[in-house]
Amino acid sequence: MKAEMEQILSRAGMSDSLDKPDPIQCSNCGKDKPQTQVLHPIKNEMRWVHCACPCEIKRLEDFKKEQELNDRKVKINKALKLSSAMADIRSMTFDNYKIRDGSQEAYEEIRSAVDNFDERKKLGVFIFGETGNGKSHLTAAGGNELISKGYAVIYITEKDLFSRLQSTKNFRNEESFQEIMGACLDADLLIWDDFMSSQSLRHEEKDWIFQIINGRERANKPIWATSNITPDEFQSDEIAYKLDDKGRTWWRILGNMECIFNRALNYRKSKAMARAMGISIEEYENGEGADNHE
Repeated sequence: MKAEMEQILSRAGMSDSLDKPDPIQCSNCGKDKPQTQVLHPIKNEMRWVHCACPCEIKRLEDFKKEQELNDRKVKINKALKLSSAMADIRSMTFDNYKIRDGSQEAYEEIRSAVDNFDERKKLGVFIFGETGNGKSHLTAAGGNELISKGYAVIYITEKDLFSRLQSTKNFRNEESFQEIMGACLDADLLIWDDFMSSQSLRHEEKDWIFQIINGRERANKPIWATSNITPDEFQSDEIAYKLDDKGRTWWRILGNMECIFNRALNYRKSKAMARAMGISIEEYENGEGADNHE
């Protein structure tokens, strides 16, 4: 047994004497490989061994990084494939987002969530307010910046999510339930647009919502959600129990997200009304010209 052990140690590069062996050149860079002393496991004495060349270590580390990068690219492409209306979403950036009265707090929260993404872990964002006031643009802008930094981000509307999960019941469907649900749980960030937009929820839809909310909480990953609910609805007991009869899903949402009321007005409405009244959008939103059009 000892003789076999000695052979194994010798093949592993351990010297068979106390003397320092002759150097061995690295086949890659031609330099001498470093040597160090380790304790012989049988004879309880220090022996010399040849170590891996630094260039070999670097090559292995570079290979590992390349593999991790390829894995992340696959993950990102998988997330992008699931996202809704990608052509529109990718055009939304911080540069073309206009900060309007009432949207400053929401903007600063998303900006902070992007800049401190790793540190925030599962802490997400819940932005609510009237329709058309820039919530979707803002979260998409933040998601696009994270994608550019190498994160896997899914942007999906509630209607699209439910429709695609429902479609998996058709055996001819290209996507499976496990693929969609797995992507929602695995992505670095899930942006859930028009959250709670359904007037009523079927039992299975409530279950899907809980699976995603609970699964991402357990995985320590954030959700950014946008919703058109009003401040009164946000504070009501009715909204808390809409998702389940015990309110557990709603309280998980509030516990894991910074909740922001976007006070900005409906931009599309403001634009149309300002054009009709012959004034600027800013003038309309500030109430200017109202007396002349009563």
